[in-house]
Amino acid sequence: MVENIYFKIAYVLASYLLGSVLFGYIIAKILSGGDLSKVDRPGTAGAGRQFGYKAGIPTFLFDAGKGVLVPLAARLIGLDEITMVIATAAVLVGHNWPVFFKFRGGGGIATTMGIAAYLVPIPFLITLGISLTIGFTYKYTLRKKHKINPNVIASALGAILLPLLCYLFGQPTHIILLFLFISMIIFIKGLILHFMYRNIPTAN
Repeated sequence: MVENIYFKIAYVLASYLLGSVLFGYIIAKILSGGDLSKVDRPGTAGAGRQFGYKAGIPTFLFDAGKGVLVPLAARLIGLDEITMVIATAAVLVGHNWPVFFKFRGGGGIATTMGIAAYLVPIPFLITLGISLTIGFTYKYTLRKKHKINPNVIASALGAILLPLLCYLFGQPTHIILLFLFISMIIFIKGLILHFMYRNIPTAN
């Protein structure tokens, strides 16, 4: 069954639809009844800024979980690696441009972290450590001068480092290409969100 082209197409579409479920939006709706995307990024960072850890942590876990589930399930049921890669890209595209929320999604960082943690754990951990170090250093040294969100700095650095480390650690070509595509998506959506939410009010 998994070799059937229609099954593969259905799996990719299902992955996109799963990505389109924005848990930050849903949790914010439960907590306040409002539309998170109108005031902040409808992802982990936005939910955390507006509602604190009670929203940020579960949103992160669900969003990262989407990134783990798609490639994990693909391998468990025996899908080929190319279909797995396409479906994994689709879950991130769904999160960033969700059909259920008028294509206004998050930045995809948590979902990318889930994808990377499962597929390339060592490059992921190295990238995470370096990105967090640089992000925190920037936050407490240069942010007042340049006024760029530290999350943007850390995620941009991570987007550059991750495919490079995948290459250096000898990952297969299709995995390297996946993370190059993911990096492109992170950069594009990061720029869009940076200009959309430059002056974000914080509720708490």
